[in-house]
Amino acid sequence: MMVKAGAVLEHPVVVSAAEKLGKTPAQVALRWGIQMGHSVLPKSTDEERIRANIDVYDWSIPDDLFAKFSEIEQASEVASETRKLKA
Repeated sequence: MMVKAGAVLEHPVVVSAAEKLGKTPAQVALRWGIQMGHSVLPKSTDEERIRANIDVYDWSIPDDLFAKFSEIEQASEVASETRKLKA
């Protein structure tokens, strides 16, 4: 299942992990990036969401759930934009 960047929060793996962990899909996606060693840059102007985005450092995604994230095939926004420029 190919996932565009904005749709990752609706992916069944992310939603299922969020439900099991008692977190939001956005928190799970941010934590996934952190556990992968990536820099994550959440964006929000909503105070409640900003607080939730900060609450990703005192927990982790367990290995059994984390392994399922490899099923998510992501579309690359950069590759998409590069193709547009070459056309």
